[in-house]
Amino acid sequence: MSKRLQISLTDEAWKMVEQMTADAAVNFEVGSINYSDVINEMILTSKVDVKTLQTKHTNLRRSLRIMATQKDLDIEAVIKTLNDLKGKCKKEMKPLSRQEVFE
Repeated sequence: MSKRLQISLTDEAWKMVEQMTADAAVNFEVGSINYSDVINEMILTSKVDVKTLQTKHTNLRRSLRIMATQKDLDIEAVIKTLNDLKGKCKKEMKPLSRQEVFE
């Protein structure tokens, strides 16, 4: 069973999908490969680091509000956590090459 889903891709992600689709179609005359085929393969073969994903999408204001409501707040741990998040957010994630996606 297949599901139809509308998603938003970044410009960088879309360029990768387009390039992989074009590369897969070169000299491939015994069938056809479309965007859905490429995206499905990317999803099935990807290895997602959940902690990194969560860090990228952490809402700092919400985190601070939650921490502020805790009774036994360890301020040193909060500062360390926020500094870690700040450092991770500033690092730009290197885009995966086409080869890394399929490894």
